[in-house]
Amino acid sequence: RTTEIDMIKLIASDLDGTLLNDNKELSPDFFEILEELDKRNILFVPSSGRSQFTIGRLFEPYNKNVCYISDNGAYISGCGIDVVNFPMTHEQSVFIAERCLEVDCLQIVMCTKSKAYFLRVEDRYKDIILEYYANFEYVDNPDNIREDVLKIAVFDPAGSGEHGYPEVKDYIRGDLVGVVSSQNWFDIMDRRVNKGYALSQLQKKFGILPEETMAFGDFNNDIEMLKQAEYSFAMENASQSVKDAANFEAPDNNSFGVSKIIRDFVLEQVCLR
Repeated sequence: RTTEIDMIKLIASDLDGTLLNDNKELSPDFFEILEELDKRNILFVPSSGRSQFTIGRLFEPYNKNVCYISDNGAYISGCGIDVVNFPMTHEQSVFIAERCLEVDCLQIVMCTKSKAYFLRVEDRYKDIILEYYANFEYVDNPDNIREDVLKIAVFDPAGSGEHGYPEVKDYIRGDLVGVVSSQNWFDIMDRRVNKGYALSQLQKKFGILPEETMAFGDFNNDIEMLKQAEYSFAMENASQSVKDAANFEAPDNNSFGVSKIIRDFVLEQVCLR
């Protein structure tokens, strides 16, 4: 189909595997693109399973018209917004963390608004995990965490979908849901938490419709967000379920497909086919 994009007011993008290349880099022209979006009053929303601290670090050179959806939608910040969505109960977070501890090699991060608590993080995986969860503190016992836990993030070097998640999924019940968010990560949180719900909150706050929204993603935790946008793009490197959920496809993350689509179809307003 051919579509002219001239009414975009909000662009939401996943980070890893989407906006960032495999070296965790933004495109060289990305801040130039952000400046142009700001001039046109188009809101840019990084949306990630990462904590707000590590997302903010990526965008430090530019702190104007950006809102952040972090922890898969459990926390929204920036633009004067500070919203926590559906934190886990203390009993839920302790129970799930203890079940994860029973599985060999799982690296367990308990995410709160103020910091990430490392329950079990081996030194050999620490640098990988710090890429996503800065501002951390080690803790020996999940029961000692007295802040609201937004989600539990689990790094599985053996493969999240094949190893760790199947081992604990039967314990994830009631109000909780588990989401495999990448090859080596899965997240556990309240089932009402997702990037799509967080995006809908921003749309409501700013009076922006789905047909005025563009979104990009590559993995299963992006699907609800893509469904909130008329101009939804799966990356060329996305999983098939994401491609099935999206209306369009963007070049892969290593080609900086997000930046290319924004430049071509929003800033230069080429017709989208």
